[in-house]
Amino acid sequence: MVRFRKLVSKDDNLAIFLIILLYSVNAFLIYRNFEIFRNYFPFLFLEIVIYHFQRLDVELLKMKKNYKLILFIEYGIYFSPFYLVLLLKREFVFIAVIILIKTLLINAPKFNLKIIKYPFDTFNIYWHISFRKYKLIYILPILIAIIFMAVNSRNQNLLYAVFLGLSLIACIPSFERETIEEIKHNPFSAQKYLSFQFKNSIINTAYLMLPVALTLCILLQWENLMLLIFIFIIPLLNLLLKYIYFNNSYLQQIFFTLFIASSIFLFGVPLLATPFIYKKAIKTLNELKTC
Repeated sequence: MVRFRKLVSKDDNLAIFLIILLYSVNAFLIYRNFEIFRNYFPFLFLEIVIYHFQRLDVELLKMKKNYKLILFIEYGIYFSPFYLVLLLKREFVFIAVIILIKTLLINAPKFNLKIIKYPFDTFNIYWHISFRKYKLIYILPILIAIIFMAVNSRNQNLLYAVFLGLSLIACIPSFERETIEEIKHNPFSAQKYLSFQFKNSIINTAYLMLPVALTLCILLQWENLMLLIFIFIIPLLNLLLKYIYFNNSYLQQIFFTLFIASSIFLFGVPLLATPFIYKKAIKTLNELKTC
């Protein structure tokens, strides 16, 4: 698939197998715990919306008469394990809605949106780059609308889904990478460099979280305001994984997914390994500065 060309070499069968295994395991875990993940399913398919609007090969595909069918089949294959879960759970209406949204997405015209100035701290410039590249800011109104739905229906799981979605958005800049030369020529030590990255992530996540916090205040959801502190944890963890697997972004994505999934099922126990992950990230940064 086009999606994985940057991650998988032409004859790298191991990488292809790991991708298939990762998606199959995720689909199996969701199937076994469907009642827990049911309300989070829309966020899985939200990824394809973000990907569609940031891909650069659509104009090239338009040279083929059946390019819309190609996109439809590609997105269908990409999410086929999750379609299978919905099919086995007899969620036919859910499947129909997703197919309808996907059809509208493929046929939607491309808009030239006005550039938005973000308040993010610029120590990590990829916060600005990621938000402009993937149009992430337009997900915020959706999350806020879901908050109103959750409060109106008294569905706490929907609120948890919003918090998780916001936290994952804050992780996206950490999947981008500065060059090794930038790290080598930075005057800070590895520990200080990482601490500044932490500070940057916390400040920018706070900016991102502010509209959600204000919405909860307006709705008098004071008890849920305390839960917002957990939104900071996942982006900081992903930052550590970024520097541990700096030379392999694909491994970062795999271990990030496995770590988050295992933390949900094991009630956060894997987070106890954070001090060891931190030491490993410092060690890798030192190696990058001296290579």
